[in-house]
Amino acid sequence: MTRVTLHGLPVSSGIGIAPAFLFRSLPFQLSGDAPGRADPGNEKALIEQACANIKAELADAEEGAVAGCMTSMLTDHLFHGGVIDRIDAGMTAADAVVQTTNDLIAIYGEAADPVLRNRADYAEAVGRRLFRRLHGLPTPVFKTGSAMILVTDEMSPFEATRLHAGSVAGIVSERGGATSHFAIIAKQRGIPVVSGIQNALQAIVHGECCICDGTNGEVHASPGEAMLVSARTRLAEVIREREALAALSGPRTVTRDGRSIQLWGNIAGPADVQPVLDAGGTGVGMFRTEFIFMGDEAPSEDRQTAVYSDILRRTPGPVIMRTVEAGGDKSIPYLTVDHEENPNLGWQGLRMCLDMEAFFLTQLRAMVRASPEGELWIMFPFVSALWELRRCRELITKAHEEVEARGVRPGNYKVGIMVEVPSAALLADEYLRDFDFCSIGTNDLTQFTLAADRMNPKVARWYDSYHPAVVRLIAMTARAAHKARKPIGMAGDMASDVFFIPVLVGLGFDFLSATAPRIGAVKKTILSLDSRRAQELAGTVLTMHDTEEIRTLLKKKHEELSA
Repeated sequence: MTRVTLHGLPVSSGIGIAPAFLFRSLPFQLSGDAPGRADPGNEKALIEQACANIKAELADAEEGAVAGCMTSMLTDHLFHGGVIDRIDAGMTAADAVVQTTNDLIAIYGEAADPVLRNRADYAEAVGRRLFRRLHGLPTPVFKTGSAMILVTDEMSPFEATRLHAGSVAGIVSERGGATSHFAIIAKQRGIPVVSGIQNALQAIVHGECCICDGTNGEVHASPGEAMLVSARTRLAEVIREREALAALSGPRTVTRDGRSIQLWGNIAGPADVQPVLDAGGTGVGMFRTEFIFMGDEAPSEDRQTAVYSDILRRTPGPVIMRTVEAGGDKSIPYLTVDHEENPNLGWQGLRMCLDMEAFFLTQLRAMVRASPEGELWIMFPFVSALWELRRCRELITKAHEEVEARGVRPGNYKVGIMVEVPSAALLADEYLRDFDFCSIGTNDLTQFTLAADRMNPKVARWYDSYHPAVVRLIAMTARAAHKARKPIGMAGDMASDVFFIPVLVGLGFDFLSATAPRIGAVKKTILSLDSRRAQELAGTVLTMHDTEEIRTLLKKKHEELSA
């Protein structure tokens, strides 16, 4: 008999079975206490004991080379010596670790040598692990073949980047919606996630067996034998399906009647490119650049240029780089604004960038500088008015001229818009006149069209991308793009919805972008379609007035294709 079943939001699909690891979040920040109150001898004893504990943990870590670099950092004269010097100056051990880590991130992060830049990552990883140890909180050691279900109140973007499907079987979170930073990373890694479970850290016992069902939004702690057997059967089916989809990574993505659809991937950084290519993607449909802005300060222009160039060199096809989209549900500490009653309708995305011109121009110059390294497409998000687009055009021209003035010759690149706001869909024909392409972000488009906060579980049943109003705005945008003879794509969750993909093909979408784990399923669906029948299906859907009617029809058509 299952000890407890918890219900939450299905954030990342799939199912995982493993022991629970309770991971309480801890902000990596200075205490604010004035130096001089702590006893240096006691604080040194604390840091040495913490270092010894971390060394023992890392000896059992998954990646020997990475663990070795982290272990070396513990005795590095700049890291360890810097911590000791600050303790001697009156800081607590915890504050000394935070200050030293932040300083080394700044020093190493701006180095021209990529080996030195990697040391910034090791310094942060070691610093955060030490910080948690000093506060009596454990940090998991990830090992393939020894997976865990992470149970947390909230996960930082840095912690999310450490997740690997081979060592994390699932995540149970008290907070964080489907588009939070950690959820985006989990989807890209194929890790099941259930969120919105209040008091999960109290309801689940550390070490007990858990089933994390990210498809149905359920968590079962200490499940009974019958439930375990059922979950293992489902997991085996998922693995078999994944292996079958992997066989499709080679063929071109074309419908049965020969219509080609470009299939690309969503990424958060350079390391995500290869999984997209391995899955059969040929380009990057959306690089969420805000992930490189995490930390205590914005990356320099040189640092941004290095990251953008790296991604372009790794990718054989186009790379759509979305300019930084901060604010709303994507919080970046140094860009945090005063409390807003409704942040999703507030100062975020393009609005923030246009008010911070120097910050915005730095990113645009970095992208233009990187453009010779590959096929760059620059995309502006959260567009809502024509004057914004005119200003964006002026700024991209200014950035281009400033780069040329330095003696750098930019490559060719496209400039496009992301349609996420209903006004952009309604006026897409006008907005596209001076731009090269558009991509629809269905998560925000659904949220703003239906006035349903996608992060609020209380209105989850109102947030539905199958709503006729959302579907018609998508179709309206597609018609405008075809009329302007500009490529149109989609990078939201609907782009990997196997039920809705026939509608997108029928509406004439040129490219779809999905997370690497979903690319195989998207390709399989496209290969099974006849584009003319898909066009007929799309026409039928556009005549419907009821959300459930649309969902029922699309599920029925999918079952017919799968039969």
